[in-house]
Amino acid sequence: MERFLRYSLEKQRPIRLIFFADDGSMKQVNAQITGVTETTVAFTCLRPKGAFEVEKERILSADYKRGDEGQE
Repeated sequence: MERFLRYSLEKQRPIRLIFFADDGSMKQVNAQITGVTETTVAFTCLRPKGAFEVEKERILSADYKRGDEGQE
């Protein structure tokens, strides 16, 4: 997972994140990572539009966005 977070942060490309939201529901978003600390991940996304921050322990999965294979 750390690899995908670094990929998005360094290459400024969106990735797919699956995480538990504050209300306990599972969310899947295409997210552009804007910051990573030891405990949190900050990101922006278009749907829902805005900037968000989530604890790393709530992230279930990170992967390339559809159509992106990690190659430049």
